[in-house]
Amino acid sequence: MSDNPVDYVVENKPCLVSLEEGKKYAWCTCKLSKSQPFCDGAHKGTEHRPLVFKAEKTEDVLLCACKATNSGPYCDGAHNNLEDVYAEATPEEVESMKGSISIEQDQNGKALLEGGAYVMTPNNENDTVVGNLRYQPVIAKEDDATKLSLHRLHVSTGTTSWLEYENVDTVLYFVSGSGKIDIAGCEFDVNKEAGIYVRPGEKFRVITKEDMVIYATACPLLTDLTVTDENNSVFQNDYPERYVAFDMATANVMANRFYQELVDKKVDSNEVTQFIGQVPKSRAAMHRHLYEEAIVILTGEGKMWTGTKVADVKTGDVLFLPHRQGHSLECTDEDGMLLMGVFYPSGSPAINY
Repeated sequence: MSDNPVDYVVENKPCLVSLEEGKKYAWCTCKLSKSQPFCDGAHKGTEHRPLVFKAEKTEDVLLCACKATNSGPYCDGAHNNLEDVYAEATPEEVESMKGSISIEQDQNGKALLEGGAYVMTPNNENDTVVGNLRYQPVIAKEDDATKLSLHRLHVSTGTTSWLEYENVDTVLYFVSGSGKIDIAGCEFDVNKEAGIYVRPGEKFRVITKEDMVIYATACPLLTDLTVTDENNSVFQNDYPERYVAFDMATANVMANRFYQELVDKKVDSNEVTQFIGQVPKSRAAMHRHLYEEAIVILTGEGKMWTGTKVADVKTGDVLFLPHRQGHSLECTDEDGMLLMGVFYPSGSPAINY
């Protein structure tokens, strides 16, 4: 790297920094600083000025280094669109993981990788059956999750009992089938490739004339699914917008990939973000997130790499990624891979480091 500050260009990925509540920081806006992402005065003599801000709380954050963000000083994922191809594993990275241990699934369908990450194939034999509902946890406290609970629900023709994850946000994703979701007495028509938000304190039930597969996420506290015969909750009319369907016309393009945030802050879900995304045949560069994440493989197959371990993934599998766990998802399918993801705390799936 050049010692000449005029020639210095930072990498197109954010910087992980620890902020202290009440402390002021000067974020570099010109790419000239050698103290990225902070200003070191190298802008002197140019038209650039640093952005000075005060930290509202003590926390780890990702500050923009590419200077293309629209949310400065914070990364908003804009660096992903500065190249024609999403950041892929370099030849050196691929070579370094050639010796990775291939992990097979155990009797419960789980392939445990590094740092508590895993790939799991849900087994129907683990379902709990209540009327026309079969359900099972695929991410829970027993899996060392700290924020996200994830259940797979199978619903056959009819109306389920009332369901609830008590006192937490609930986000549903519809993998297959169609029907209605009754949230505390307010019904929504639902179809596959869509999400819906159930606010804390509201019960819900599923009404359908066909088989449906649904993934239910609850956070930020780990909790189990409660099944009851009666609804004693009230729909919160101050938040009428709950249902978001996939629409390619509004999807976000990241180089040769796309994603669309379904349930997020636009429907007042401030704790969890749900998205659907497409991955072409490729192997992503190893990266990390500041959130806990669950991924459901909707179509396609490939591998999940975590550094020294690797596991096969295929349609129907669930992936659990603890926060800050390094990982690289590889799609080996010529037709690409479609996935649904949910993570806490809320944000953008384009933000990683």
